[in-house]
Amino acid sequence: MNNVIKFIFFMGLFISTTAHAGKVVLVEENHADISRDGITYVLDTYIVLFSQPYLIVIEREDGQPMDLEVAEDIAVEYIKPRGCTQPLKRLPELDGRNEDNTKILIGVAC
Repeated sequence: MNNVIKFIFFMGLFISTTAHAGKVVLVEENHADISRDGITYVLDTYIVLFSQPYLIVIEREDGQPMDLEVAEDIAVEYIKPRGCTQPLKRLPELDGRNEDNTKILIGVAC
């Protein structure tokens, strides 16, 4: 099982199966390495097929902890032109992070 999928699963972020039935799938073409203020962030995006939301996992390349606001800003800015056909709506109830804040999951619908 892919490490990021394990991360999402073990954080309890496989959204309620009653609301979002289906398989969580990596959107490979949305993988990105983004540099901001001298720091490289790695983003991967997941969806539930034929459904919302987008689940964006972001981590610093250097493995250091990160701030939720920075992760949110980078993730939202990145996904808007790639996956949104409607106005973006943040889904903070889907957000999560690992214990040491080195991986953060940002939920959006668009």
